[in-house]
Amino acid sequence: MAGIVGQNEVLYLYGITEEELSPPPKLLGVDGRSRVSALPCAGLVCWVSRVPKKEFADDLAGNMENLDWLAGASVHHQRVVSALAEGMEILPARFGTVFLTEASLEKHIAGNKDILRRDFSKIRGSDEWGVKVFGVPPKVELPPAQSRTGKDYLKAKATMLKSRPGRNNVSAADFDEFSEQLRKIAVETAQVGKVSGGQRGLQWQTSLLLKRDNRKKFEALLRKFSKDWAGTRQIECTGPWPPYSFISRPGDEA
Repeated sequence: MAGIVGQNEVLYLYGITEEELSPPPKLLGVDGRSRVSALPCAGLVCWVSRVPKKEFADDLAGNMENLDWLAGASVHHQRVVSALAEGMEILPARFGTVFLTEASLEKHIAGNKDILRRDFSKIRGSDEWGVKVFGVPPKVELPPAQSRTGKDYLKAKATMLKSRPGRNNVSAADFDEFSEQLRKIAVETAQVGKVSGGQRGLQWQTSLLLKRDNRKKFEALLRKFSKDWAGTRQIECTGPWPPYSFISRPGDEA
């Protein structure tokens, strides 16, 4: 059982499980100092640590703009969630979810218990995976170095720019079959967001909730389309992850 929250502390929530781990894992919290512990809440278990109120509540918005602070804290958060997910099903909390008291956390869990139970039913036996597709530019043949002229260079550069992968020459229909095949083997898929120019050549992306029993089907599907798209597109897959994109979040922040 976790202790009382100090006056200058808040409860930082990492995630919710249906049971405790035995023996409990020895994990350091989001601040790199606090101990993560299990707190029974309304028949479920919340994984929390006691962190400075000023840093993680009063000044959180400002700290989120400090990239060095954000990088360190978010890595600590992810490590805790991933470690817990190795031993049991977990509904991971968003980064920065805090509660002022144990009573407020208990009230939050009790008020959303039906939703949380439905989420556990959906994610049981599943992991989240990310899939991205990048365009591969065609190779441009240049004449031997000793025979190149300024005209050769400009012509080759123009060809490379013209063939650079991007969204302009890619339609949603190009990925309809791939998307449909992924949906057939997934519990659920989630829209990641609009494809931006942040990653060069990125043409399409999605996240999917996949039963662990279907992993071989998933890998076979990726191999098939990688072969079909050889030389034109490249598939990048990340995971398995805790199911961040597939759970309800009824008022995370207290």
